[in-house]
Amino acid sequence: MSNLDVAHRFVASFVYELPRFKGAHSLIRYVFGGWQTNGIISLQSGRPFSVVSGRDNSQAGVNQDRADLVGSPKLNTGRSHQELIDRYFNTVAFAQNPTGTFGASGRNILRGPGFASVDFGLGKEIPLFWEGHKLQFRAEFFNLFNRVNFNNPNNNLGSAQFGRITASGDPRVIQFALKYIF
Repeated sequence: MSNLDVAHRFVASFVYELPRFKGAHSLIRYVFGGWQTNGIISLQSGRPFSVVSGRDNSQAGVNQDRADLVGSPKLNTGRSHQELIDRYFNTVAFAQNPTGTFGASGRNILRGPGFASVDFGLGKEIPLFWEGHKLQFRAEFFNLFNRVNFNNPNNNLGSAQFGRITASGDPRVIQFALKYIF
């Protein structure tokens, strides 16, 4: 299985223009009419990874030996976030490969945490007093709900952090823009 394999992926986008309030008072129409929203919803399963021994026991000089699989690496995924961070998979299911071997665990036998994100934008073009001149206002929210998307756990049997998730994806990012169009 490829390192880039994503078994399940769903992406949907939308653009919606809010009502313009054509029959309303000009102030209401000017302030509340003509807004546009857009968004992207992304959901995907985790990426695969292998457990490496952290030593060059094969004596091949490339230090890419895999650990030996001696038990079931699966743990209950319904555990708390803290338990998942501390030990994402069953670390005692792996042992150092013997000298002269490359390791008996398969390539990419485990999958890391999934990914979910919602990006959202809100914008409005504001007509100015001169013909053909307008201001465009945009507010954009990346990872709108500030969901923590964990990276794959440490996969090096020789590391003190083995099995632990030590990084995550980007937090919520908000940006505003104002553009003059003429």
